[in-house]
Amino acid sequence: MRNMHWFILVALFVVHTSAAQTTLNVEVILNKPEAGGLLRVVLCPDKAAYDSEVGCRLQSVEATGHAVRCSFGDVKPGTYAVKVFHDINADNELNTSWIGWPQEPYGFSNDAPVNTGPPSFRLAAFEVKEKEMTTRIALR
Repeated sequence: MRNMHWFILVALFVVHTSAAQTTLNVEVILNKPEAGGLLRVVLCPDKAAYDSEVGCRLQSVEATGHAVRCSFGDVKPGTYAVKVFHDINADNELNTSWIGWPQEPYGFSNDAPVNTGPPSFRLAAFEVKEKEMTTRIALR
């Protein structure tokens, strides 16, 4: 009987640790393709990470052409949100006006609406399943 418990624990561990992971492709439609610079694409796994960017995954890719695609590998199924901005001057910051309004193009997954600040995680969130998928974001 003791061996049976051990076998069940090992089986559960193998199932849990081999949870399916996939690739998430993010396609960003540029509104200033001639500007050059970099796209800063941030993949956030939950609300806390989305709000603080701690625990998010960042990719920086050259902003060339009208659409830029980047991929995040080894993404576990779950709820995520993406933030992106076009870092035209490549200073690693979203430049803002004196009142805090972005001066560089930006966007969010689901093309979530922006009112007086970034949209909530709930508005930008989408489900990643066990198969490869693509999400598209049009910059503002």
